Amino acid sequence: MKSFFRKKLPYILIALEAVLIAGILLYIVPGRFRLYDIVLYDAAEKVPKNPLIGYAPPAEDKRDCRRTDLVFIMLPFSEWEPEEGVFDTAGVEEKYHIGKYREHGKHAVLRFVCDIPSQEAHRDVPDWLCQVSGGRDYEDASGKGYEPDYGDETFLKAHKEALDALAAWCNKDSFVSYVEIGSVGRNGDWNTLEQSGPDKVPSDEVLLQYREQYEEAFSEDEDILLLASAAAEVPAAGTGSWKDVIGSGTEVNRWTISTLDKTSEPAQTPAPDSPVRQEQAEQESGQPAGGGELWTMAPVGGGLTEETPVDTLLMDDLSDTLGQIRSSHISYIGPGCPDADQQQTNGSEMILRNVGYCLYLSRLQTTVDFIRDELLLHFTFNNIGNAPMYRDWPVTMYIYDREGNCIRTETLDLKLSELIPGGEITVTGSVLYSKSLLDGYSVGLGIASPDGKNHITFAQKGVLPDRNGIHLVYKYSKIR
Repeated sequence: MKSFFRKKLPYILIALEAVLIAGILLYIVPGRFRLYDIVLYDAAEKVPKNPLIGYAPPAEDKRDCRRTDLVFIMLPFSEWEPEEGVFDTAGVEEKYHIGKYREHGKHAVLRFVCDIPSQEAHRDVPDWLCQVSGGRDYEDASGKGYEPDYGDETFLKAHKEALDALAAWCNKDSFVSYVEIGSVGRNGDWNTLEQSGPDKVPSDEVLLQYREQYEEAFSEDEDILLLASAAAEVPAAGTGSWKDVIGSGTEVNRWTISTLDKTSEPAQTPAPDSPVRQEQAEQESGQPAGGGELWTMAPVGGGLTEETPVDTLLMDDLSDTLGQIRSSHISYIGPGCPDADQQQTNGSEMILRNVGYCLYLSRLQTTVDFIRDELLLHFTFNNIGNAPMYRDWPVTMYIYDREGNCIRTETLDLKLSELIPGGEITVTGSVLYSKSLLDGYSVGLGIASPDGKNHITFAQKGVLPDRNGIHLVYKYSKIR
């Protein structure tokens, strides 16, 4: 009898294993396999309006700023600190309509300046500072104004105190998003002092002090991105570049070669490029996507040139203008940009299609992790724009049950700053499996600023966000 049992034991064990496997399959097959799916999405033909990119008109003109997310504040030293140690925040906010812009969720590009040439004799440095530091009044081809001695120790000390106070004011909220390192030269553009002769150009040591003052003042605010004047050649790691020459092909080409195409130490490693998207980006921009150039790691901004009328840049010279915008990978255009009427032209719309980031979901695959008993959702995101989104705003997945109740939220492991044009990144979200998923569920995606005031709209064909900025990208219905 025992011998018989020993002989049959392996077969008994096999039978038990078969029953066990059958039980598992009976548990899995009728339900979970139905949750496997792959969906491919198309990008929308029209580029959506999004935060932190586009035109940045002068903030003084509310009409020109009505349709833009960005406004440009060219802030003279004399307006910021009219009396020593007195920073006129109320006056600045009133002149530049900052309360209204904050209310509408807009953002600002800020350039602090010490000399803005004009037709009238004036000084953009406070009178109290002019009395205790060096400088001279001037009148030349650029206009009339006052040129301080940028290397004067008294001036440098006062500038630092003013800049620190300005940074403290900016750090109170997320209104100021970009700060252009200005201060030195006509309109804050570091290279314009050459018009006054070589002896008037600050030394490299002096220029370094100004750059360091900006970096120290704004180092604590991660929401503010610094951009150095293109005259500074290759900016420090993590600092972008600005220059008001869009529309001047020769100047943009020099800027691209001397600064934007140069590799800078990255703050993070860009994601691998997709060959298909890389080829598309090369065709559209005329140069390979990625490659470690400065624009892949820090923003590029600048205004339209004053040498050519804006109408000409939007019409007769539109093709050249678009090529320059693509080659510079610019995220915003200001303060020189189309006015309220020009913004509604076809040429203006075509320019906006090539400014900044443009994100969309290209693929969604759902699978089941049987070990953890979870439904996995694999999202593939693409950037079909011309620049990264340089801030890592949280990307959130929402799972809704059949009745539309949110049963799961998860912040996806996606760094938007790594999603460069021509690249794609796949990340995974999960939800614990339950039979209720088989009755039906839907998936939403949203990207919001940390304060929740701004949302990114995906360039998703046929999908619009709800009032909370959430895109419903997938719906599973029970198979009957």
